[in-house]
Amino acid sequence: MAADGRRTRRGITAAALAAALLGGLTACGGDGDDAKPGGGLSAALDGVPAERADTYLAYVDVARARGLVAADRKLYGDLEDYGIPELAAARNEGDDPRDAFGFTAADVDSSVRIGSTGFRLTGRFDPAAAGPPLERRGWKKGATDGGELWQDGDARVAVSSSVRSGAFAAEDALPPLGGPERSLADDPAYRRAVDCLGEDAYLVHLFAGRSGNTLPGVALYGFGARAAEDGTSRERLCVVTESAEAARGVADALRPATAGGETFDGVAVEVGDGSEPVVTMEWANSATPVGLRPGRQTATHELPRLLAPRG
Repeated sequence: MAADGRRTRRGITAAALAAALLGGLTACGGDGDDAKPGGGLSAALDGVPAERADTYLAYVDVARARGLVAADRKLYGDLEDYGIPELAAARNEGDDPRDAFGFTAADVDSSVRIGSTGFRLTGRFDPAAAGPPLERRGWKKGATDGGELWQDGDARVAVSSSVRSGAFAAEDALPPLGGPERSLADDPAYRRAVDCLGEDAYLVHLFAGRSGNTLPGVALYGFGARAAEDGTSRERLCVVTESAEAARGVADALRPATAGGETFDGVAVEVGDGSEPVVTMEWANSATPVGLRPGRQTATHELPRLLAPRG
């Protein structure tokens, strides 16, 4: 602490950024600017390499979510800083994000969290403005295809005029600035999930069955929330299965949650057609109970625990 009471620090560290991403922090409010939609779920998945099909993903249409938070903080206040770790870290440190990182939420169209510490933002970025704040904290400039790169130990941030990506742990690959040769948008299971959750979903959480953390025969499941023009929101669970038998097992596992209890009482569990059915549940979002807020099943685990492997 300086003699005049001001904090003396290098600024927001790589560890603080990683903690912000891991913490699932609550959203800060929009600044009221008009914003165009963030590009859609398929466009976001098209920026994620196909080899990440075994990990957790979280997508936010930032342009849409900012308007929702500004209109109804009680319902939409849990949007985790729109999936942008720099915003959460700046708020925790009491910093202005443009001064601290060279951009604000108004510059971002969409965010995708990839695994534990990876993220990819699309929007309008200035690599020249991104560098000085990082370099003041000791980050070292490097090189990457299509943009600029800065590193601080295992933490890496890359910036182009339209993409900002990062990863804060050695085990997480840096998401590419350009589109990968093969992406999750090419994966049949993810395409089926998009068809079910909705291209225009403003918030999506995806859990890969290939991670081994789901019931047998589940390729992928996800939660997706969509908002109507009147500001109301509905959320859907979509479970992409690999067989009719697996779909029946998923439906049987989910139905106890709909028979009594405060959160999902009376919500239908539906099994789709075909040899690899998609199992769905859908409900109206509301501020209470907590489990009905958009995206909150990733915190309350009422439905995810039913989809976890037995034993």
